[in-house]
Amino acid sequence: MQRRVHLFEFDFQSAPSVREVAEDVISREAPEEGRIPLMVTPNVDQVVKLNRAENKALKKRLLKAQWILPDGQPIVAMSKIKFGRNGLETRLTGSDFFPVIWELLKQRPEVPVLFVLPNEELGERFTAERPNTAYYAPPFFDLKDEEAFVEVMDQVKAAQEELGAAYVFIGLGMPKQEHIAIALFDYLSSLSQPLPKTFLLGASFEFYWGVKKRAPKIYQKLGIEFVHRIITEPRRMAKRYLVDDLAIIPIGFRELFKKAQS
Repeated sequence: MQRRVHLFEFDFQSAPSVREVAEDVISREAPEEGRIPLMVTPNVDQVVKLNRAENKALKKRLLKAQWILPDGQPIVAMSKIKFGRNGLETRLTGSDFFPVIWELLKQRPEVPVLFVLPNEELGERFTAERPNTAYYAPPFFDLKDEEAFVEVMDQVKAAQEELGAAYVFIGLGMPKQEHIAIALFDYLSSLSQPLPKTFLLGASFEFYWGVKKRAPKIYQKLGIEFVHRIITEPRRMAKRYLVDDLAIIPIGFRELFKKAQS
């Protein structure tokens, strides 16, 4: 049985495993009232970034997601400190969720699926593995370059219009994937077209194919995958995890003193 736990303004999904979430995704015909058919997987880094003033509007949209998975072990720990037994049941990661939902979708080849990916190699692998699957791999772009973003969105819209995807998987990292999903929803809503179930899963697709190596199981079990990422990508990850994400400490203290609700 699934329930939600309210933390950092998000209504996190609490479930025994990602399989229960995947089965809910497959069986759910429409999102709950006031929600959109979107999955986000906040971890500590994303919570920190979404608490910055420049991301206030984006966070407001993401809070309406139907599926919000607690991707970080510190988030689970914080929920247990605040709510005790009513805290989050376990960590639910996008990287664990994707292989489960993908296996279920391979059993339903009639369902159209669209990927937005960092490179064409990943797209070719997915389209070879499952029929009725398409992909778009945009060139590198800067979100601050409005013209470049419009060009990317034109291609995403065209791909969606051609395929009519019921499921859209985006793996371009935060905040690019978030802005693409919201822009796509806004476009489809303006045309009164149905919104596809959309999943923002970062590097999950690269982990799935082994293009990037996920942390060893012991790191995953302990919830310290960030250590592995610092070791393997020190130039890119050390500052993020050891400096920038320390902002979670004051954010966490403020959260503990908020009125508890679940």
